[in-house]
Amino acid sequence: MLNTWKLDLAVKDVKYIDDKVENGSMITIQNQEKMVMPVTVLIKEANGQQHRINLPVEVWQRGPTWTFGVQTTSEVKEVILDPDKKLPDYNRTNNSWKKAF
Repeated sequence: MLNTWKLDLAVKDVKYIDDKVENGSMITIQNQEKMVMPVTVLIKEANGQQHRINLPVEVWQRGPTWTFGVQTTSEVKEVILDPDKKLPDYNRTNNSWKKAF
């Protein structure tokens, strides 16, 4: 069976555990269409540290939103989904989040 499903991943939210930067962060991403794929997430911290996390396709089994923790030690300045642009994402404008200054 063929379908015309699209993939549209988005960064929805970045929060700190207990509102404290030093406790790490919680990143929420969302799949806004029907197609599911594994996704790579790049998190950039203010101190220059970077975290590259590869999430399996199974994260979408529980629904269109996935929240995961990252052991950050400074403010998160940017989150990028699919940083290598390997996925057929329909709308790349929502694939990143930048800290507002």
